[in-house]
Amino acid sequence: MESTDSGFFTDQVIAIVGLGLIGGSYAKGFRKLKVKSVIGIDVNQESLAEALADGSIDEASTDGSQILGEADIVIFCMAADSMMAFIKEHRQDFKQGALLTDVAGIKGDSADRIKAVLRDDLDFVPGHPMAGREGSGYGMSRAEIFDGANYILVPMADNKPEHVDAIERMARALGCAHVVRVGAAEHDKLIAYTSSLPHVLATSLINSESMDTMTRYFVAGSFRDGTRVADINAPLWTKLFFSNKENLLKEIDQFSASLKVFANLLSEEDTKGMTRFLQQAALRRRELVHETHSR
Repeated sequence: MESTDSGFFTDQVIAIVGLGLIGGSYAKGFRKLKVKSVIGIDVNQESLAEALADGSIDEASTDGSQILGEADIVIFCMAADSMMAFIKEHRQDFKQGALLTDVAGIKGDSADRIKAVLRDDLDFVPGHPMAGREGSGYGMSRAEIFDGANYILVPMADNKPEHVDAIERMARALGCAHVVRVGAAEHDKLIAYTSSLPHVLATSLINSESMDTMTRYFVAGSFRDGTRVADINAPLWTKLFFSNKENLLKEIDQFSASLKVFANLLSEEDTKGMTRFLQQAALRRRELVHETHSR
């Protein structure tokens, strides 16, 4: 059986449920890896047609009942509630011993709820690729979004170790540089700061009253970088924000406190304090970039 340098076996059939930005990127990534076959499942027939046309998938279905039984690995690229409903509906359609995983941005108790309806021969390993870009939909998908990215695994107590390892090898084969394993509560707490809060800031900045018809002529790199993720999948992120409300509200409060410190330093024209504030931020940013690229 052929494998990549990461040890991921390519002689497998991969099913991707949900061919949006992330799901489409998986499909294109697996095509580059030359896996045995890629199955696309999505209610959007246009996405399926586009993926078939560009060769990212080999088979397509709007339902999945007839082809799920071929898949060795099934990746759910959809909201947690939709994933739960899909698994319930297709409980008997999965291949014997198939390995299931997801990309849900907030974990909560979703893994436990899925476990309650999963067949005994199946194993579900929760995952979360920290990869993405502005926009949404299959047309925005790129295999390259995984290059150098972080990938978070949130194993359950009864996951088979070899299955958790298999998802890690898959992530590394796709191009992810760092794979970490944490519990669901810790995942959701950290995600509120590193993922949800930046989306809150970007959308709030774009929605500021200062945005007007002249703004576009005064935009440079910092504004483009700071608002990149404001081009957002609104229905998806509304669900993500609400599902992790308490953690996100805490992060908003902490950010507001930091912003208040800055405002006070500015108001009081505290040169030394402002310089220390900015130097600390610069140092933390350099340390973050250095650590990220050196691991």
